[in-house]
Amino acid sequence: MKKLSLLALFISIFVFTSVSFAKELPKIAVWDLVSREVKPTYAQELTSILASEIAKLKKYEVYTQENVRTLAGWTEERMKLGCTSTQCLTALGQMDIAKLISGSVGKIGNRYSISLNLLDTQNARAENMISEFCRSEDELIDLVQVAVRKLLREEVVPSKVEEKKPEKETTAAALPELGKSFKDPVTGMEFVFVKGGCFQMGDTFGEGEVDEKPVHEVCVSDFYIGKYEVTQGQWQHIMGDNRLCDSVICPYPKGGSYPVECVSWDDVQEFIDRLNQKTGKNYRLPIEAEWEYAARSGGQREKFAGTSSESDLDDFAWYSKNSGQQTHPIGQKKSNGLGLFDMSGNVSEWVADWYDSNYYANSARNNPNGPKSGDERVARGGSWFSDQRGVRAADRGGPYGRFIRICGPSQGFRLAVSPW
Repeated sequence: MKKLSLLALFISIFVFTSVSFAKELPKIAVWDLVSREVKPTYAQELTSILASEIAKLKKYEVYTQENVRTLAGWTEERMKLGCTSTQCLTALGQMDIAKLISGSVGKIGNRYSISLNLLDTQNARAENMISEFCRSEDELIDLVQVAVRKLLREEVVPSKVEEKKPEKETTAAALPELGKSFKDPVTGMEFVFVKGGCFQMGDTFGEGEVDEKPVHEVCVSDFYIGKYEVTQGQWQHIMGDNRLCDSVICPYPKGGSYPVECVSWDDVQEFIDRLNQKTGKNYRLPIEAEWEYAARSGGQREKFAGTSSESDLDDFAWYSKNSGQQTHPIGQKKSNGLGLFDMSGNVSEWVADWYDSNYYANSARNNPNGPKSGDERVARGGSWFSDQRGVRAADRGGPYGRFIRICGPSQGFRLAVSPW
């Protein structure tokens, strides 16, 4: 890592030069990388290299986190909280900063990782994300240069990391990480690691709705997703109340092990903001492609989450036939092939994407984040109120207005997080 320090000496001059002479270019902010099980100095130096790599493209006016703090007059304490909330992203947009890059550098076992997120401040939404891995500290510089170019969908300059012979491909069943859980210490939520890959997304059985077509290949990066739907007890622990049930349509809290219901998409964003402030992590809603990939046991050709057999569906899902017209405590049915529960039925689950009935015809192949804007959000998985068609893994649900609290088909969610 010695060359990190040498390079870092020149980075700030390079970045500030780009700020001074490229005023006509769109502005992009680079948040300091978070260190996960690595030395903080690595994260600092790699942040500088990341900013430099963007400046080399000559397509953006680069702002460091300190630049933003000075420009906005924000306190250092506020900056430490990150900028994943709609309010923070909107504030950056008002400062004419079009995009934000945040992420982390970490170590998992004997592997190093760079995880980056690209956020669109104008629409306050995630635009792209990527995770790259290597096996030594010396490869981290090449790794961050490759990762940021992939994140911005630029041509990747050949590097030592890219030139190495790829690791032997394994099947999902052979991956030791698959199904491995970690537990959030604040809420007790369990998360399952999902190995990324490519799959045929949409109505692969030929019996779905128009908005599930055309079937198209989608590839997602590694991610973690909640083993269960978020519960009312977990909601109350973070929000301090069970206000989701303080309405005429949902008057009776059911208890800590029941899934959250009657929450709007915006309610969920407030929950995530508070949770991230308490935990220091970057929890989020899964994108629609991640959700379907996980529901189908890692992109398998499954009609429902865990099975394709209609006669076996009762074993995997609470839906209109067996629910008694109500939600049930999490985890009472069988899990799917990844060890995830209730992805078909019980409560319908918000995902991150805006809804567009024609989006599949124009979807990006890699980590598609949905339309750039819209009036409604997507919900997945169906609920206790849904029939068999409504709990299919490919069914897009809704769409639902993002501000509306829904209790007919109960509306809940589960969380995701990118690897650190």
